[in-house]
Amino acid sequence: MKKTIMLALALCLVGAVAFAQSGDTKYGEPMTVEGITPLTDILESPEMYVGKEVRTAGYIYTMCDDAGCWLGVLPSVGADKVVKVAYSHTDVRFPIGEETTGHYVELQGEVVTVEQEAEEHAEHMAAEGEAHEYAEEAEHTEHATEMRTVYACPMHADVVSEDAGTCPVCKMDLEAAEIPVPAPASIAIMGASAVVKAKK
Repeated sequence: MKKTIMLALALCLVGAVAFAQSGDTKYGEPMTVEGITPLTDILESPEMYVGKEVRTAGYIYTMCDDAGCWLGVLPSVGADKVVKVAYSHTDVRFPIGEETTGHYVELQGEVVTVEQEAEEHAEHMAAEGEAHEYAEEAEHTEHATEMRTVYACPMHADVVSEDAGTCPVCKMDLEAAEIPVPAPASIAIMGASAVVKAKK
């Protein structure tokens, strides 16, 4: 009887873990780097990370709408810099549109300069037999004078969301706010793996 109860408990725990992770979608290779380096740290001191493999996380702001081969990731919803995470050198392709944008993503890859990523992507496109102008592709981040709408707590400035709702701290309604479109960062990440989290 005791063994039966223990087995039932074990199955319940396994089921709970599976349910908690059921909304996450994994892409590419398994994560191998231990611990997450905040994307803000990488942006503040890029020279410390270029050439290194990192595991980091952020919010998907934009993406390649042709093949789903790169993501534009923000360290936070209200951030003023967006980091391109390229997967064109792999077989990873993300679902295009609302299925992916706005989601929290954990990712792993090598930090490179935007120039290095542009050269690699140009070589990839040439190999595919397609003309490629990096400036045209990067256009989505080059309109820093334009504005976008986010939702912020009037009492807690660090609470910013892409969606209307309530503040998790004070329960006040979030208010619409206009902030500048993020500008491109000076670094990019050549992604190897990613886990896109389900929206809560």
